[in-house]
Amino acid sequence: MSDPDDLLDPNRTDEHSSAVLPPEAQAEGARGPAPLPAAFGRFAVVREVARGGMGIVLAARDESLGRDVAIKVLLDRHAGKPRYHARFVDEALITACMQHPGVIPVHELGELPDGRPYFVMRFVEGETLEAQLAARAHPAENLPHFLRAFERVCQTVAYAHSKGVAHLDLKPLNVMLAPFGVVKVTDWGVAKRLPHFAAPAAPAGPDAECASGDSVIGTPAYMAPEQAQGTAALTDERTDVFGLGGILCAILTGQPPYPGEKTKKVYARAARADLADAFARLNGSHAARELVALAKWCLSPHRDARPRSAAEVVAALSAYFESDLRRAESELVRFFELSPDLLCVAGLDGFFRHVNANFTRVLGYSAHELLSKPFVEFVHTDDRDATRAAAAQLARGQPVVHFCNRYRAADGTYRVFEWSAQSLPGEDVIFAVARDVTDCAA
Repeated sequence: MSDPDDLLDPNRTDEHSSAVLPPEAQAEGARGPAPLPAAFGRFAVVREVARGGMGIVLAARDESLGRDVAIKVLLDRHAGKPRYHARFVDEALITACMQHPGVIPVHELGELPDGRPYFVMRFVEGETLEAQLAARAHPAENLPHFLRAFERVCQTVAYAHSKGVAHLDLKPLNVMLAPFGVVKVTDWGVAKRLPHFAAPAAPAGPDAECASGDSVIGTPAYMAPEQAQGTAALTDERTDVFGLGGILCAILTGQPPYPGEKTKKVYARAARADLADAFARLNGSHAARELVALAKWCLSPHRDARPRSAAEVVAALSAYFESDLRRAESELVRFFELSPDLLCVAGLDGFFRHVNANFTRVLGYSAHELLSKPFVEFVHTDDRDATRAAAAQLARGQPVVHFCNRYRAADGTYRVFEWSAQSLPGEDVIFAVARDVTDCAA
């Protein structure tokens, strides 16, 4: 069984991000150096950025390829301990075998003269999901952003499950959010090769099985009951599903399934699956009922009642996003038709794609007539150049355009429209609203 101080602290500051360097990890790096070389072959050490129960993470420079990397090294106090050596090497091998955008690539595995292993990873700067969640004023703040990040976490874990790997320590602290929407699942240090898959080559030696077979691993605040009860043989994909439910619970309520500062009490609640408080918080979160139901499904105390793997969580989440999009589209159509203004969607090709009923009411044309000709043909000849110039400005992605022009009605008269329009980047469409100001212009 592993050292509880390493594996059961709910605030464990292990080298969670591996090759990711959050601000809080930089503060952890000031705890005092271990005896380490200034260079690992072609990798020149820049600074220590994180230190935890298993290892140290260093920022370094690949002098040969001119790129920044991160090096994770086993702590000197674990030198000569086969159990820790095997676990550490297995983390590198497991991480290296997963080629996915949500997993940080491993470049190299090596060993120091004193026998301690290290591995080199891609350097990724980012911020933990935990830090971003803690910065919110309210759990509903920026919820779409966090749900999309959660979806990417689920996709990464689903990929790991497809490769026969369970993470076993999923929590917001082990999720890194980098610029441009990049999401990484980190710290595979207690990951397990699932026995029902054909396992890749594992470290040789009598203690190799310890690398993925410890009795109690994980973080109590997010720990599935089978983990907390020490039944390692029962931990599998469904254990990770519980962790995903815990992350979703934190996103929706601001707290993990088992909040608390005292490790032993949190661990005891996890062991008996005391989820009444978590479920009450989810029910009172005012989040969409589909999301609440998904979180509670993942957090089912009995593992057979949970989704079988992260792939099922991805499918449920995708169904929610699709239904949410359909609801939004329905509301948009309803607004479109009920608005007192003339609303339209036009293409950059110069044709209307959709007009609301006010267009046909004011101008007297059918919707088919308005959609079948370039819209500029309905514009007064003296106003066409200005209308084309406004469309060109929108095509260049410039800000909202305000202008006036005269539209010919079916009876031959002209109506004066005052427009506000904006293009949608990447979609080649223009959203526009017009007000009939003919009476004001007279």
